[in-house]
Amino acid sequence: MTGLLIGKKRISEYLDDASDHLLKKWIERGMPILIEDGRWTAHKENLEAFFKAYTRKRAKPDQI
Repeated sequence: MTGLLIGKKRISEYLDDASDHLLKKWIERGMPILIEDGRWTAHKENLEAFFKAYTRKRAKPDQI
């Protein structure tokens, strides 16, 4: 199946080697990842849709 990412490492690599901290933060904010029996699964299209919506938010002046 194309677009399917299996494993935390593959998902992290797809997201430009995101750190564990960033993965946890994004999951808490709704990033669509399924974790069953310790196995991480995500679909590229779902991740892309999440980040399209997530990055529509504006940065706060104190973050710049």
